[in-house]
Amino acid sequence: MTHATSPGTSTGASRVPDVGLALEALRVPFHPGAQVAFLSDLSVGELILLEEIGYRPVEIVSGAGSASWCPQFTTAGTEAQMWGRAIASAIAEARAGIHSEVSQRGADGVVAMRLELEREPANQLTCTMLGTAVRDERRSGRTRPSAREPFTTTLSARDFHMLARAGYSAVGIVIGVSVVGFSARSASQSLGLARDNVELEGQTTALYSAREQAMGMMEQEAGSLGADGVVAVELAERPVNTMLTHAVELMAIGTAVRRGPKGHKSLDPQLQLAMDDPAPEVFTSG
Repeated sequence: MTHATSPGTSTGASRVPDVGLALEALRVPFHPGAQVAFLSDLSVGELILLEEIGYRPVEIVSGAGSASWCPQFTTAGTEAQMWGRAIASAIAEARAGIHSEVSQRGADGVVAMRLELEREPANQLTCTMLGTAVRDERRSGRTRPSAREPFTTTLSARDFHMLARAGYSAVGIVIGVSVVGFSARSASQSLGLARDNVELEGQTTALYSAREQAMGMMEQEAGSLGADGVVAVELAERPVNTMLTHAVELMAIGTAVRRGPKGHKSLDPQLQLAMDDPAPEVFTSG
């Protein structure tokens, strides 16, 4: 059973922060009649790069979803489908929530989106997504076509800037989730591992199988979005060992992209001066 948690609510089970009310309070103008300022988690340099390609930040948006599932016994080489579906359901609820917020604010998409999974007791988990909604100022006041869903991307504003200049567009994030079981170690194997360095063949095989299945899910999502490919793929792997469960949980996330009608554009080298503060070690090294 799954249930969605809106960004502006908080439950005892998921402990989702009440970010909606906090962000709304920050958006209140300081003086009556003053224009509402935008909110973003972008650096100064990233803000300038977005402005150069015609995008302007609107507000920080978030989405959240939570799910739970029954404990599941896993055997070697089998997929824990209920477990994987629960994770995918929580992610889908969070993605729907962030899309809803973007549409309500008349934005075109989200850049630098971050995804976090928080696991809790009793086989419960919460997925949260947070990023900066941006609007394409080249639309000159026209509304975004309703048939076109807002895009989401985990790319930084710098990478998004380079992608747009090269003639590509971000279509959306694509995600693959897979949970594959492996056989538990026997008592003799556990004692042997204390003396020798040996490979856990069952866990390695499960990891490869989970990766292939997650990648396959990503390819299917990218194909359904009409994308040409996926960039900036990140893998997150987590082994789970309990009395009933011995499995590998793997999640893959990336940004689906599409070439523009004119194809790839060659980028001429340009001098760029960083507007951000340098790292502390710059002042201490040497």
